[in-house]
Amino acid sequence: MFYTLLNFLWLYAEKAFGWHSSGASRYAVYSMIMVVPQVAVTYFNMREKSEKFFDGNIEWRKAFFSGVVLSVLIAALSPVIVYALTEFVSPDFVTTAIEQGVGKGMEEDSAKSLYNMNSLSKQAMFGNLATGVFWSAILALFFKKK
Repeated sequence: MFYTLLNFLWLYAEKAFGWHSSGASRYAVYSMIMVVPQVAVTYFNMREKSEKFFDGNIEWRKAFFSGVVLSVLIAALSPVIVYALTEFVSPDFVTTAIEQGVGKGMEEDSAKSLYNMNSLSKQAMFGNLATGVFWSAILALFFKKK
């Protein structure tokens, strides 16, 4: 899937910018940049569905459903990206994020429960799903029948 490949490449850009080391505790903020391509991919998906299957005249409900299906696929692949981050791209990311969180006043147990493979995967899945459904509802308005 295009978005997952783009997300994987983005991991290396994040690392190059230092967001996996000095900025690890603010990772959630930096990763929000990926909302822009997610919205673009969703828009082009809806447009393709509209043109190929509905002669350019798709109903809001069908456009929205198309976006939701794409969002579910993106969310389902999110743990793969988190695994790549924590195992290959920046194996020390979790430890660094915990240390930075504690350094900023977070309890160590709280930091450990927030920054681990399981928690990061859930955050990515639910974040991508919620963002995708939200933007699908808005983008579908641009395709509704007159």
